[in-house]
Order: sequence, then structure tokens, then C-alpha cells
Amino acid sequence: MKLTKRETFWERLWASTIILYTFVATFVVWKALHRYGVNPYIFFVIDLITSWFYGLASARLVIAIIHKRWSETQKWGWLSALNFMLPQVYILVAANHVPRDVYLIIYSVIGVLIVFSVAGILNQIRVARKKKS
Repeated sequence: MKLTKRETFWERLWASTIILYTFVATFVVWKALHRYGVNPYIFFVIDLITSWFYGLASARLVIAIIHKRWSETQKWGWLSALNFMLPQVYILVAANHVPRDVYLIIYSVIGVLIVFSVAGILNQIRVARKKKS
């Protein structure tokens, strides 16, 4: 898929913004979960790497939907979901002897992040389609 200069700019801006979120997430993990066995440095590396790929994949998912390239939407959708979930999976695997309430908070955060992610993607599609017409 050949991207326009404008699409490449927005794709990279989106990925970079998600990387900035990585620093905030790592701080939260360090403050709240390090005592339960979650290594914030390992989380940071996983989240940093996957954030870039999540940003690119979700941006390309939006572009594929806007241009009605349905064969590409499945690939970008799966890559986006995988890269979004890997840091959260690390938290769930690494955490030891975590109180039940902490698990509920982790699941709630994952749920909220999913809702914001889907809402952001849908908003990008809506705005781009509006500009296109």
C-alpha cells in the first residue's frame, strides 16, 4: 500500500503520540505494580517496541478502511490488536500474589484502553471520510 505524504505524516504522528503514552504507562506500572513482580523496565521495553508497531498498524487500519481496501483491514486489525495487547499480557503474566482488586483495576484499565482505541480509530475514519467528500 502506497501512502501519500499526508498519510505518512499522520501515521508517524499517531505512532509517536502512542510512544509518549508509554512513558506514562511505565510510570504507573512502576508505582503501582512493581511490588507485585512486574518489572517496569521489561514493561517499558515491551511497550516501547509494541507502541510503535501499534501506532503504525492502527493508522494503516484507518487508511485501509478509508480507501475501502478491505483485504488489508484484517491484517492491520490483527497487528494492531496484537501489539496493543502484548504489554497488558506481560503485566498479567508477571504479576505475583496480586490482590483481587488490583486485577479488577488492571482489567478495567485494559477495557478503557480498548474503548479509547476503538473510539479513536472510528473518529479518525469519520474525520477522514468527511474531508474526502
